[in-house]
Amino acid sequence: MMSPLFESLVKNSLTVLADEPDDSTAMVWSEAEAIAEMENSEKAIYKLDLIDKEVLMEDVEDLLTYDGIRKVKELWLDKNEFGDEGVGVLANSPQLEKLLVLSLAYNKLTNYSVQSLAVSPFLSHLRKLFLQGNRIGPDGLKSLTESTVLANLQMLYLNLNPVGSAGARILAGESQLQNLRELYLQKTGLGLEGLRVLCESDNFQNLTLLSLAGNGLEDSAVDLLCRSKAFPRLITLDLYHNRISDQAVDQLRASPNLKSVRALQVDWRG
Repeated sequence: MMSPLFESLVKNSLTVLADEPDDSTAMVWSEAEAIAEMENSEKAIYKLDLIDKEVLMEDVEDLLTYDGIRKVKELWLDKNEFGDEGVGVLANSPQLEKLLVLSLAYNKLTNYSVQSLAVSPFLSHLRKLFLQGNRIGPDGLKSLTESTVLANLQMLYLNLNPVGSAGARILAGESQLQNLRELYLQKTGLGLEGLRVLCESDNFQNLTLLSLAGNGLEDSAVDLLCRSKAFPRLITLDLYHNRISDQAVDQLRASPNLKSVRALQVDWRG
């Protein structure tokens, strides 16, 4: 049974969203208003923000007994202490079958957590998955790319995970993640070889945003990007915190293969 203290925390952490998940026009209601609305509306979208609330494994189990959890469409659980075991509990809960957004950033999670999510019978509606700042490597990415459950993902955050060139090769290989619109790979140790395999893949035809910040890339990476036809719909290309010269930036802007790019993010000039 949920403790009164944790129940109060959950109720006070509810946000009623006016429109879509992550909408900047979200309205924060009072506890009483939120509860009343949750009881009376089937169409509204709700966000539950429990970031950095010292949520433990037993709290996750209690959370899933909460009456209003089925109406939560966004669940933010960053910086907590429930570990892989807690993610396994979440993944196996029918209470979350309507979830659209799940954030599990900075939870010291391993490949086991991703494997749990990938085979969940209840997360097929998930559109946005935030996994940054964990310990997810190539084996975890293999589970992601093979998952038919997560095939509807449109946004995937993998920043600050040990992806490396081996993980990039998995993302670039046979994959169920054909609906991705935004892929975040900041500080994942891709290197030039990791970028090379991404640029040779057919998996990213629908990407509109690609973040490659902080991956030790230089002008040779720009050559790969300019020659590649892997990103025909790309609008935002993030190359912050790499070593990209003025000349290479001009090369990117002039590339016919990147003509759809409108936001080129570079902050280091050599």
